Amino acid sequence: MQPILDIRTVRSDLYTYSLGAAPEAELQCGDFFETAERCLLDAGRGLYLYFDRVQIRFAGFALGSFPVARMIDDPPGLLQELMARILRIYRTRAVPRWNPPQAARERLSRA
Repeated sequence: MQPILDIRTVRSDLYTYSLGAAPEAELQCGDFFETAERCLLDAGRGLYLYFDRVQIRFAGFALGSFPVARMIDDPPGLLQELMARILRIYRTRAVPRWNPPQAARERLSRA
């Protein structure tokens, strides 16, 4: 079992997080942090003795499983990777999967 860390933006300069064993069973942190890196560090310190890995969600996006040690050792690097994953999600959702009809494909190939 891996815990689920869900980091949320409260305001543009304020973040908080919750921890849970399932999406429905969350324990709110109750604290607020100036940066998302501080959320990662604080949660990592609480999880470090009990778990090797954690599922991370940010703003509702499930971003994958990560080592808890990385939350403590490299919160800025981990946050950078999380933001890159969110950006990829946005890009894949924003790109329409347009498949032109055969006649249009032929006109496009001759252009």
